Amino acid sequence: MVKFLMALLLSAAVSLAAPNQTVEPISPHARENFDISSEILKSEQGQIYKIFYAVPKGAKKQDKILFMTDGNAQFVTLLNLYERGAAPLIVGIGYDTNLAYDVANRTRDYTPKAAGEEFSKGGGADKFYKFIKEILLPRVEAKFDAKQSEKCLYGHSFGGLFALFVLLQNEGVFDEFFIASPSLWWGDSEILKNAVQGGKFKESLKAKFVWLGVGELEKRAGKTDRGGILSARDLAKILDASGVKNEFKIYEGQTHGGVIPLVLKDVLKYFAK
Repeated sequence: MVKFLMALLLSAAVSLAAPNQTVEPISPHARENFDISSEILKSEQGQIYKIFYAVPKGAKKQDKILFMTDGNAQFVTLLNLYERGAAPLIVGIGYDTNLAYDVANRTRDYTPKAAGEEFSKGGGADKFYKFIKEILLPRVEAKFDAKQSEKCLYGHSFGGLFALFVLLQNEGVFDEFFIASPSLWWGDSEILKNAVQGGKFKESLKAKFVWLGVGELEKRAGKTDRGGILSARDLAKILDASGVKNEFKIYEGQTHGGVIPLVLKDVLKYFAK
């Protein structure tokens, strides 16, 4: 009986840790409000990406473009959460798979280089960023006549870490950032620590606005509880100290995965203002 209960608990823990791999269908309401399409693009290294587009119907020009990581799953979730009001051109960056989350590829692409075996399956953020800058972004600007549009970047979890990575490159490629539940435990928070001195960023950031959100109950044993790991709250304090226009929100009673639809609703509200 004890062995059975332990196996049951282990199974439950694994299921809670694993993402839901079912992609929800696009709702009729979303199709009524957006022209939706997709295409395949390749990086210089031959990595294949499936790019999803949602153009607000009736929009004469694209003032803002929202680029989303985890496009297979969260692109559809965002569209299905849309109710009314202004919306950006939405570009979901995903993979050529029927799964909601391509765990191996997103780990490779969304994470910066870090020392140690624990982080050996990641480290491709620089190449992924180059793909976005040099292949995807020019493609989107040409396809939608959107060279003058403001560019925004959204990511959750490893995607949030990638958004922070891009923010800290400080090249002005993106104007606004939506960083949800960033996995700051990756690389023992070195990506953020190396960019900070005296409690604020070493250089003035070019970003016009940074939105940051995290669930109140976000914890991961052996990851977030290690000594020296910075948190989203720490990042919020650094943004404030650095004079970066930002908004920080803690979602009460929410876990790492539970915040996703709530965050996406708030992203839509931001653009509908």
